[in-house]
Parts: sequence; C-alpha cells; structure tokens
Amino acid sequence: MNFGGGEKIEETVSNITNEIMVVGSIYRNPDLIVEYSQYIKSKYDFFDEATRFFYECAVTIFETRSQALNKTVVVTFMSENQERLAQYKLLRGWKTIADWMQLAVIDDFKNYFEVLKKYSLLREYQRNGFNIEKIMSHKLFEKFTASDIYRMIRSKADRINTVILTNDSAEILNSNIKDTLHHCMEAPDMGLPIPFPIMNDVFRGLKKKSVMAVGMLSNAGKSRYMAKLIAYITLVRKEKVLVMLNEMTVEEMRYALITTVINNPEFQQLHGINLNKQEREITLGLYKDKNGEFIYPEKDDWGDVTEPIEHYIERVSKLSSEYNDIMHIAEWIEDQTQGLIFTKDVSMAYDDKTLEFEIRKASMTQGIEYVFYDTMKNDIATVGDWAAMMVSVTKITEICKQLNMFGYLSIQLTDDANYIEPDELVSNQIANCKGLKRVLHTLLLCKEIPPNKFSKYGYVASETDWGEPARHDLNPNKRYYAFNVDKNRFGTKPHLLFEVDLNLNTWIEVGELVRK
Repeated sequence: MNFGGGEKIEETVSNITNEIMVVGSIYRNPDLIVEYSQYIKSKYDFFDEATRFFYECAVTIFETRSQALNKTVVVTFMSENQERLAQYKLLRGWKTIADWMQLAVIDDFKNYFEVLKKYSLLREYQRNGFNIEKIMSHKLFEKFTASDIYRMIRSKADRINTVILTNDSAEILNSNIKDTLHHCMEAPDMGLPIPFPIMNDVFRGLKKKSVMAVGMLSNAGKSRYMAKLIAYITLVRKEKVLVMLNEMTVEEMRYALITTVINNPEFQQLHGINLNKQEREITLGLYKDKNGEFIYPEKDDWGDVTEPIEHYIERVSKLSSEYNDIMHIAEWIEDQTQGLIFTKDVSMAYDDKTLEFEIRKASMTQGIEYVFYDTMKNDIATVGDWAAMMVSVTKITEICKQLNMFGYLSIQLTDDANYIEPDELVSNQIANCKGLKRVLHTLLLCKEIPPNKFSKYGYVASETDWGEPARHDLNPNKRYYAFNVDKNRFGTKPHLLFEVDLNLNTWIEVGELVRK
C-alpha cells in the first residue's frame, strides 16, 4: 500500500515496496540499525510518509529505549507523545508493522538497502533538474546500483552524491583559524586524564578519535594493566566503557577489577579502606582473622567440607575484619560502577564485522566513548596474515574517529622480545604485525626489568618536593617495568618506569627511566 503523496512524476522514482522491505527487516532484526543507520538518511531515502515515520521511530527506540522492537515496546513509545500516537494510529499502528515484518526477508536486506539508495539518488537528481528518463528506461536499470547511476552523471552530480551516499563533505582547511586557536584557549586539546602524571602529560590524556596500543609479553600483565585504566575511567572519572575480551573471561576480568580497586591508592582514597589483598586469595575465597591466619571451612576426616556455605560466611564475617572491609569495597564498586562497565566476550567471533558491530552498538545505545579490546589479534580465518590484522586495526581506528571514541588495544609481543633490553623494545617485536605502528596514534611497549639488570638503570622521579629532579636507584625489593613510548602523535617519546605488583595488581608510575 502507498501511504505517500507527492506529484505523479516523483512517484515514478520511488519504490515504496522496497522501503517497506527495509523497515520490515529492521523491526524483525533491530541490530540492522547498528550496521546501516549511519548510511540511511530518512529525509532523502524514504519517499513514503509511513515508511519514514516507522523507520525514524525504530531508530529512536533502539537508541534511547530498548534494543527489542516488539509490540509492547513500540506501543509504549508511541503513547509517550500524543502527536506521535495520532500518526501511529492513522497508519494502522502495529498491524502495519506486523504486515511489513511478515513480508521482509532479512537475508535480502543488503539488496533492499542498495535499492533504497538507488531511488533516493534518482529523486535528488530529478529535483535538481537532471533528466533521469534514459537511466530508468535502460534495459539494465534493475541491475544498476546507486554507484553505477552516480558514475553516469558524475561530472554534474558530485554534491548530490556526497549528501546521499556519504556521511560528510569536504571542509576548507584554512578557514576559521582564529576561532580554532581561541577554542583551544577556552578548552585546551586534552583527553581524559589518567593516574600516571608523565604519561598523562606526554599523551595529553586519553584523546577521543585516537587509538592506543599497549604491548607486553605473554602472561606479563597486559590485561591487568588494562583493568587499572578501566577502573580509573569508571570509578574516578565516571565515564562509560566497553570492554571486549577474547582471551580473559569476564569472570577473570572481574577478579582483576576487584583486586585493582582494593589495592591501588587512587581507589583507596575514595572507598576509605587501606589494605592489601592478593588476587589469588580472593579467588580462593580465603580471608584472615585478627591473628593473620586464614579461616577455613570445617571439614571431616576425609578432607571434605561439611560446613554449609551460609554458616561459613557468617563465621568469617564475625571473625575477619578483612572480609568485612572487602565486602564494603565490593558494595562500593557495585554502587559506583552501576551502568558504567559493559563487558562483551568475543572469543567465539572477533572478525572485523563483529568488532565493528559491538563498538557501534555501544556508542549508539549506551553513549559509550571509551572502548577497550584485549587481546588484539588476527581473526581465526586469517591467522598468520599480518595484512589482515593491519586492516582490522585500521578499521577500529576509523570507527573511533567517526564515532568520537577513544580506543585501547592490548597486543602481545613475540618471544624474541625476551632477548631484548627492556628499554630497547621497538615495534618489530609486535606479534604478527610490525606495521601496526603506522596506523596507531600512540604505542607503548612494555617489559619487566630483571633484578640482575637493576644496576644498569635509574629513574628521575615524576614528582619532587623541591630543587632539581634527582636520579634514583631501583629498589632491589621492588618489581619494575619499562614502558617505552614507541609512537606518540601528540608529543615526546620517553621511557617510563613503573613499579608493579601483579599479585596486588598495583601499577605505580615512579618516573622516567634512564640508563646509568
């Protein structure tokens, strides 16, 4: 049924049946909005009043209400506004949507989309005075794509093509120069602050429209370091994050987050409890009494636990102040991070399309601006293909730029990095793809300094009370990591020194690493 109006000549360049297929598919599978809404411009692409109305409502519901487009959700949304509800009833409401859903074939959506853009382009050409009759009467018209039609009228139609087929147009680079400088005076070009003073200054915070990668050897703590950044962004800065995992499980990341918040000073200042607790003890459910002894559940002569869990928890609560402190911290984490950390296990599918879908959906539906991915590696189908990995990183970089997001990738160094001095790591040590450096905005390569090399290094403290910065020796009782800034589009590339305890997941920037 044609619900639209318009002059007869314009009806010849519309395909309302196809518009119905597009909208029906979207109501059947709302996730199509994530992939295609960036390309669909309802003002131009829908000729029919009804299809335009139902499409725009679907996008609004998906972005602001629910990712399910069922009858209850739709009717509730329509009822929130009397004018919208009147239009919904005029167009026969849910019955129309249900009929369209029944007609649509989701697997054909790509073809529906192509036809939608083709007719949209033709309408704009017609409105701008172009003769489209020869195109529409061509024997191969049904096979033409929007791009084919654009090429036929290319010399006169670049502006229309930009509006219909792309998302933006070119800007004049040398315009608004003074306004740009004044804007920087009002709001300096800084990203979200991080809890590491030198790194924060060097990178100018975590800048949106940029991607950072941090590389470490296997089992060196790259996921745990990421956990500290995530905790800081959410608990201190109150920003939402998307965390995509393909190595650590969600449960393992939860343990890392809890351990981080218990032990790092940035969070102790907030929850008010100063104690140290190893992750191993947390995962084993072990808590100490006032004498520093672990409290174990009651067991029989065979070593089997006989004490009911409820009784054991109650007994530990009475005997262990450590347990009660940690439960208080746990409640604080739950309260403070409510609706801020969104975690997705992508271990079963981490191809480019899946990653793009998750990032776009997080941005569209949750307003997330910070995305973390652990660990960046080849899709299963392209293992060993460094060019494919370059494409993946390039894609993530483009998405972050388009959506105004900050992206973080953890990457694994090759085993050859074991034989390289900690402060000499370069991007050649990135597993599978040394060319990643060209795509990234910032790149950190990190490696532990073995105790037998402590005598070779010192550091200049990041904070001094007075006088000139002084060099310090490495403490033989501490564990240190060198953080080498291998690429930085925003400033200098120093070598940083971190004091690290993986058991407590504490990461403290102590200064700039120097050789003696």
